[in-house]
Amino acid sequence: MAESRKAKRVGNKLQIYLYLMKKVFILGVAFATVLGAVTSCDKVKEAASAVQTAAEGGKEIDYQFLSKPEEVKKWLDEVRAKAGEHAKVMDEVKFYINRPALEGTIKREGEKDFLYVDIVYQDPADKRRVEEINYFGNTSGWTQPEKKEINVVGIGAENFRLEDELFDFNQVTDETINKVLQDAWAKYKDEAKYEYQYIKGLKIDIEGIEATIHGKLKANGVEKTEYYKTDFQGNSKK
Repeated sequence: MAESRKAKRVGNKLQIYLYLMKKVFILGVAFATVLGAVTSCDKVKEAASAVQTAAEGGKEIDYQFLSKPEEVKKWLDEVRAKAGEHAKVMDEVKFYINRPALEGTIKREGEKDFLYVDIVYQDPADKRRVEEINYFGNTSGWTQPEKKEINVVGIGAENFRLEDELFDFNQVTDETINKVLQDAWAKYKDEAKYEYQYIKGLKIDIEGIEATIHGKLKANGVEKTEYYKTDFQGNSKK
């Protein structure tokens, strides 16, 4: 792929910008969709209550699980099971840990740490589209596969081919992924500098494997994120 991509969700479409940026999948806000689908005040209250109840009852994740090879393997196996035969035409797999009670501009006291997973692969019925499966650890768990349109705009848009973005997820071994995570942790871990740190994210796409290390600085309480990128053999790109 000559250009890096930045992708943005626009309704049920995946808007792709071919600039010198990396691709990003942006999670839609399910709560807004729920509210938009109901009309009466009573139904709005009912929907809001249901979402709140789901959030309170969501499955909490060990925020350090990406540092634990056996736990990582369990989730990778789950991704392969969900993708099935489509794993060989994968566009992206992403794990992301959210800590709403501790991080972000607005802290939400009492909310549990939770995991978000994104699986995107080529639509078997229409090779120009993708299907997406998500895992929302704070609410509904695994979703059903959903078909997504792809809009491509920007430099070189006329040359975009989804086939150029696909890779065989089965060829990326658990050992390599865990090695990348451990190497990233070894490179950026700094107990003297940070109040806390952990591996916040893992992304696997055609460009390779990317681990995200996140923490809060002792000096000023500012959150800081570092990125560690490798090829599919685990060789660092930095």
